[in-house]
Amino acid sequence: QLDTWALNLGIVGPSAHGEQVQNGFHDVISSAHANGWDNQLSDEFGYQLLYEHRWRNIGKKQLGPLEMDFSPHLGFSLGNIATYANAGITLRLGRDLRNDFGVPRIRPSLPGSAFFQPRDGFGWYVFAGIDARGVAYNMFLDGDASTYDVDIRKETFVYDAQAGFAVIWRKLRVAYTYVIRSREFEGQQQPDRFGSGGVT
Repeated sequence: QLDTWALNLGIVGPSAHGEQVQNGFHDVISSAHANGWDNQLSDEFGYQLLYEHRWRNIGKKQLGPLEMDFSPHLGFSLGNIATYANAGITLRLGRDLRNDFGVPRIRPSLPGSAFFQPRDGFGWYVFAGIDARGVAYNMFLDGDASTYDVDIRKETFVYDAQAGFAVIWRKLRVAYTYVIRSREFEGQQQPDRFGSGGVT
């Protein structure tokens, strides 16, 4: 089992320089600048306390040379960035599943850990899972403490469906995750889709 506590501290608004980072990268890849930065939130200190509990090797089975397990999880987030409760499950299939608790990803997401412990020279697995959230507050949709004149109605229940793979070789882990995030507000035309790569 794995318990994770995390405290995120930072700033939201123009002082975070999101516009410069995003459009600067768009210049590098010769893409059009992103619109909408004139409507961003005002400067505000942001804080978020997160907790997650994860079980590993639930229903573990040996399938010939491969292993399979289920990893259920639950958790919550409190703060002026986001307040929600979440729960979900991950299925993994591969070799040496005991090496880690899954790969870390950008939150909110399926849980994972930066820590891993290779027990032989090589291990790998593929995974798929879902994380469902009941959202009480999301600063990026509900607005900040200052006047915010954009009327957006957020979805109270959202989910992330994720799939990917991880390869562990000696002291190196390489992973990729593909994410489909459900619509987060009324009027959103499509779910968000994005990929995430990581090297540990």
